[in-house]
Amino acid sequence: MDTALAAAIEEDDRREDAGMHPDDRRTCWTHQCWAEDCADRRMHTDPLALS
Repeated sequence: MDTALAAAIEEDDRREDAGMHPDDRRTCWTHQCWAEDCADRRMHTDPLALS
């Protein structure tokens, strides 16, 4: 993981803890990547999926 992504995940975590809606994250906490890189993964499109 590069330092920019790690910093963005930490920032999103802080903002979410402060009340930001999870849908407003720029990063994916589950997959530890940029949100746009995994937006089409089954877990995001089918909330009952396990992957």
